[in-house]
Amino acid sequence: MAASEGNRREAGGEQATTPDHTAKRLAILEGAAEVFVRRGFAAGTTKEIAAEVGLSQPAIYHYVGSKHDLLREIALHVDEEMNGALARGLAVSEEPGRQLRGIIHEFTAAVVRDRRAFAVFWQELYSLPDDVRSRIAEDERTFVTAVAAIVAALQAEHRMPPGSPIVLAEAVLSMPSWMYHWYRPAGPLSASEIAELYCRLVGLDPP
Repeated sequence: MAASEGNRREAGGEQATTPDHTAKRLAILEGAAEVFVRRGFAAGTTKEIAAEVGLSQPAIYHYVGSKHDLLREIALHVDEEMNGALARGLAVSEEPGRQLRGIIHEFTAAVVRDRRAFAVFWQELYSLPDDVRSRIAEDERTFVTAVAAIVAALQAEHRMPPGSPIVLAEAVLSMPSWMYHWYRPAGPLSASEIAELYCRLVGLDPP
């Protein structure tokens, strides 16, 4: 999980960004995601997070901030991952089938890469402050609308079934979205292989 400069400023104010500082912030955010998945945001404490990453409780506040700051930054990171998956998928090609394949692969990889952060994101969405929740909701609408436009283009070519493009887009994106709940790195299929199964499921031609 890599926090952007903008997120660092929002969550914890201006901070130095030396490699050691960045590494500690990364470890804290990963530890916080682990604790929030295991215990829930309300029950999890900064003391438990500190124990998870082998730091003192004051260090948590120094490197990131309060428990609410931790949740905020985890959520903003996930939001950036979703935005990035969309941008990278669209950049693959101008052909709608390849774009949708790219988005599915990129989004699947993002969820697998940070599945604990995605779990916290979905489980604790309503614990976030209104401004963050509004920003995320707007970005989600942008994501779904972009995928729905691709679905509509594929429907026009008779490459996807008829029906509401928005509903079909939501269905496509829900497949990788829920992987945080069941995916295990030691499983028989890689993230890329699972993404390819999703592509086949929605009728995309093999690459």
